[in-house]
Amino acid sequence: MAEETGKKRKVERRFIDAKTGEEIGASTVVTNADDVAREVTVHHVTAKGDPGKRRPIAIALWVLAIVFEVLAWLVFNGTLANLPGKLMIWLIAFIVLDLICVVVAGQLWKQANHIDPPSEANKASFFLKSQLGAILSAVAFVPIIILMLTDQDADPQTKKIGTIAAAIALAIGMGTSIDFHPASAEDLAEMEETAIELGSGTVYWTPFGHVYHLNPDCQAIINSSNIYTGDVQAAFEAGRTRACKFCANASGSDVLKDLSSTDDDTATDDAEVEADEELDEAA
Repeated sequence: MAEETGKKRKVERRFIDAKTGEEIGASTVVTNADDVAREVTVHHVTAKGDPGKRRPIAIALWVLAIVFEVLAWLVFNGTLANLPGKLMIWLIAFIVLDLICVVVAGQLWKQANHIDPPSEANKASFFLKSQLGAILSAVAFVPIIILMLTDQDADPQTKKIGTIAAAIALAIGMGTSIDFHPASAEDLAEMEETAIELGSGTVYWTPFGHVYHLNPDCQAIINSSNIYTGDVQAAFEAGRTRACKFCANASGSDVLKDLSSTDDDTATDDAEVEADEELDEAA
């Protein structure tokens, strides 16, 4: 149980290993700032440009999703009327398979981008690469929704059910594929440039905010019920690309202050939002 703070509210805190997803014992490790500074550098020297097979698999799944979208349309317009069983079941099945491909592809693409992030030098290119999953989710469902809605000869019930199913799939696909906290090559480069000493250490973050913490009892997360733990590599891949400003000030480390000072106002706002959302969660 956390010590009572603020409004004297007790919160049961769960520490979760970011790599395994398993709950671990309460952590009391306060990591030295200089012990984590270059861990991201070492990881990305080997991983940069080599995000594994994630991107090729994602692209293949998006192509397959389009195939399922076409099959769903062919069932809807009667071209595949000779399929065994009820055509409505086939229509829903193809839409569901389309959705599965889109969701898995979107997750793989986001993981690849957090290993080998795109550059923000070209804003349009950065947006395209960061949000490609959401864009292709729309491609996988919007055309068939438009075609079904504009088909004047379709059976009304089939049209209604098919359109609703595709619209729900669109919402789920885009919602899971949007990268709300995209990492950039510039974020990584700044961390690499300010890194001064090789080491390893445990850092902490929550489901909210954009920062990682060195102290599990940092004032921004003291009321958090779910805290993820791992190294800086894991934090970066989770979209936590900056050190917490409170932790930086408390540690007195120039390195960590450099890492957290890209935008002091934003860093402070993130910490405040993180604390507020964690308090809401605890309530």
